[in-house]
Amino acid sequence: MPVHRYKYFQPKQAAQLRRLELVVRGVVEGAYAGLHKSPHKGFSIEFAEHREYSPGDETRRLDWSVLARTDRYYIKQYEQETNLRATVCLDASASMDYGSAATRGPDGAPQEHVTKFQYGCVLAASMAFLLSNQQDMVGLVAFDDKIRVELPQGNGPGHLDQIFVQLEKLTPGKLTNIANTLHMLSGKIPRRGLVVLISDLLDDPDKLLQGLQRLHAGRHQLLVLQVLDRTETDLPFNQPVTLLDAEDGSRLQIDPKLIRDDYRREMENFLATVKRRCGEHRMDYMLCFTDVPWDQQLREVLSRMARR
Repeated sequence: MPVHRYKYFQPKQAAQLRRLELVVRGVVEGAYAGLHKSPHKGFSIEFAEHREYSPGDETRRLDWSVLARTDRYYIKQYEQETNLRATVCLDASASMDYGSAATRGPDGAPQEHVTKFQYGCVLAASMAFLLSNQQDMVGLVAFDDKIRVELPQGNGPGHLDQIFVQLEKLTPGKLTNIANTLHMLSGKIPRRGLVVLISDLLDDPDKLLQGLQRLHAGRHQLLVLQVLDRTETDLPFNQPVTLLDAEDGSRLQIDPKLIRDDYRREMENFLATVKRRCGEHRMDYMLCFTDVPWDQQLREVLSRMARR
């Protein structure tokens, strides 16, 4: 398809992403043949199980070796492969509107002060193109304390254009409520598939994980991309600074040198808790820093998923 120049997706991205592939190892439901395992049995390459022969079954699917050993008729069943139904969920709350990092933009040019929201938009657009390019269905949800954009799962150039345009129109909102959004989504996504959450996850970890577990209980596979700026984990400032809460407007004056060690320890514990809890529930998790080029980050995400 022809690739236009969008704010968060440009022709250079298309050239790089066409060589990549995302394969979901879990069971998904789709509409037509594709890359991913289906819960339905069909007739394709990979053997799944036997069942007893019933009148009307195709004799060419009889397992003659089993017949020779047991004198009983069994049919070979195989795994169908199917397209994936995916939903990319992007955090558009005010906390995502922070950035100090310099990196390359979607066109490969250097960018200064990339925010977590901008970086998340590039990842969301790239994931949407990657999935659509391999004939998967993809939808988009953007949220702060409520769902602000909801595009249903679809495929094709026109659908991708809608996703890219909606990302361009988005600006970070105010409050965030990731857990509540995930609970709402669990009732909106009807078929098992892939849910990609792109967020800084700066919310109550217990409520956050409850929301993720609700989606997991619906037999969705979850890919959690936690997007952070390195200053949020390292607190590298050497002079007193005033911290502004982007969501409630409160201010706090601190001397980083006095609290840096305790701050880093608390942040490390928070990140370790999120990663561990995701692992316990077989959710794919990756910490993404905004100073890492988007293509390098995405390749690492796909590499980890392929190793599962």
